[in-house]
Amino acid sequence: MQATANTPNPINEKLILPSPLKVLHIISGDLWAGAEVQAYTLLTSLPKECELLAVLMNHGELEQRLVAAGINTQVIDERSTSSLKIISKLITVIRQFAPDVIHTHRQKENILGTIANLIASPFNSKNPWRRIKSIRTTHGAPEHNASGIKKLQIWLDRFCGNYLQNAIISVSNDLAIKLQINFPEHKIHVIENGIDIKQLLQADPASDIRAGYEKAFHIGIIGRLEPVKRVDLFIRTAQSVLARSPVDAIRFHIIGDGTLRPELEALSAQLGLIQQIVFHGHRTDATQAIAALDMAVMCSDHEGTPMTALETLALGKPLIAHKVGGLTEILSEHTELLVVNHSPEGYSNAILQLMQHPSKVQLKEVYTSNINAARTLALYNNIGGGSPVE
Repeated sequence: MQATANTPNPINEKLILPSPLKVLHIISGDLWAGAEVQAYTLLTSLPKECELLAVLMNHGELEQRLVAAGINTQVIDERSTSSLKIISKLITVIRQFAPDVIHTHRQKENILGTIANLIASPFNSKNPWRRIKSIRTTHGAPEHNASGIKKLQIWLDRFCGNYLQNAIISVSNDLAIKLQINFPEHKIHVIENGIDIKQLLQADPASDIRAGYEKAFHIGIIGRLEPVKRVDLFIRTAQSVLARSPVDAIRFHIIGDGTLRPELEALSAQLGLIQQIVFHGHRTDATQAIAALDMAVMCSDHEGTPMTALETLALGKPLIAHKVGGLTEILSEHTELLVVNHSPEGYSNAILQLMQHPSKVQLKEVYTSNINAARTLALYNNIGGGSPVE
């Protein structure tokens, strides 16, 4: 699937809103991770003519940032509210706000938001008995292997996407192809994630990253410490680089937190890398941390269009990345940075080669926030109006 196949509006076409468009976003907000960062960027990049409401399922950093940006935000705390109660609250929100479009993010939010819309829409004052148009953004690869309750949740999510929602935003062409296994092609629209480069470049490098080792070469990985991110592979890559590099002063940084942290710290100790690898935990200044690095690594088993990768390139930092998913598209003009050999040797070879022959990087224009917002807004306008789901 090509990015232009189901993407509404050419990039540079001026968008005209006949009347204020009301959009309700339903987001988890439990983490400050890729989906939340992209949702925040979209909400703050849409034109002021849009009337926006963000309903989050958790208090946290996303809530704080949206409120600070002046985005109307409500929280229905899933930790103290049952799914049925969440649906009831969402029904009230939908009836009161009367949106033109409902935009959901992540699996649970897709299901709860769609069910609430199904119940609430017959009482929509704008279009009685017409269901409000609904779309979702799929931020990562679909799940296939599951059991029990999780399997039921996946089935419900697919049912909602197939029969109760109007469009599915895929953040990469690779992901769009995967989505076609479970959803009709005509519903899938490729709209790449985008970042606000101007705001990003205002970030000052985090001073603590290089503290005490100003002249060392600093390499980092940024992300959740969960199995798919393969931080274990990054640690073993560090061991390989240190054993083979003619440069003595190399520091490795792990920026992020998650369930695997104790296991990963133990692996680092086992390999004798306590002095060379720094675990920073979760940081609210991850962008500033990236700005202080010389190089970043992304060795995930699979990825959609990770915001961290976009930020790294926008800051002019080279990114050594697994040749998989959206990373292949992001680095299509820097193929020397893509790694096919998904092993410590493969990544260390790429790192050492780049250290010897530095490469200048640049983020492609399609990954900017203004283009992402323009394409998303065009999709809202194309599907909006409150007519029944096809």
